[in-house]
Amino acid sequence: MTELRRRGRPAQEGTSATKGAQALDRGLEILQFLAQSGGSSSVSVLSEKLDLPLSTTFRLLKVLEKSEFVFQDPQLGWWHIGIQSFTVGSTYMNDRDVVSVAGPFMRRLMLLSGETANLAIRNNMDAVLIRQCECQAMVRMCAPLGSRLPLHASGAGKALLYALDEEEMLDLIVRSGLQTFTPHTLNSLIPLKKDLATSAQRGYAVDHEEHALGLNCLASAIFDKNNQPIAAISISGPSSRMEPARFAELGELVRDAARDISTALGDPHS
Repeated sequence: MTELRRRGRPAQEGTSATKGAQALDRGLEILQFLAQSGGSSSVSVLSEKLDLPLSTTFRLLKVLEKSEFVFQDPQLGWWHIGIQSFTVGSTYMNDRDVVSVAGPFMRRLMLLSGETANLAIRNNMDAVLIRQCECQAMVRMCAPLGSRLPLHASGAGKALLYALDEEEMLDLIVRSGLQTFTPHTLNSLIPLKKDLATSAQRGYAVDHEEHALGLNCLASAIFDKNNQPIAAISISGPSSRMEPARFAELGELVRDAARDISTALGDPHS
């Protein structure tokens, strides 16, 4: 009997652990969906979109509510991102020196260029927007923080690529799949490699309506004290205003801003 109990106990723990991991995974899916849908949703929409039973969705929301990761609007009954989610995100942001250091340089870049300045980092196969300084023009680029951009088809993404050694760069390019977004997207290896080599030589990358028609972007890589690329700074705006004739002038501004941020972070090569 003792032998049977010993064999059975790990199976019970494993089942409990599996259920706990599944609940955690579903809870994270809820938080991710709320973040992607503007920060709020009804329980019925959550249930439908995440393919979860209504009762399960509500139970998970109550668990998240207990830890203040979400809260419910008492009037409409909708669920919203809670203060604890903000606290966790703020801790992450504060832990990255580049976010705080880049702020003044982004504002200067925005004022000198007249366009919105952005800061992005690489997360797996995407460039992720982590800070933005909007320009004051009537027509301007504006994207929510946390927005993801393709590495091969965005200014920030290409800046994060051209700064890597060739082996890592090629690995990311191959794994990204080179999805086509517009007729201008560089969706094959040879022209993209050539474009990245040119970008590295001049110190900034160009997204000429490659991710979205009517939108241009210029970006440059930021390096840390170990001369490793950790972020990219960019400016973006309507192609009617950010014309190719201005790319060299604006690109130099972006390149200089990236160099100044890298210097402030202690990069000895900037």
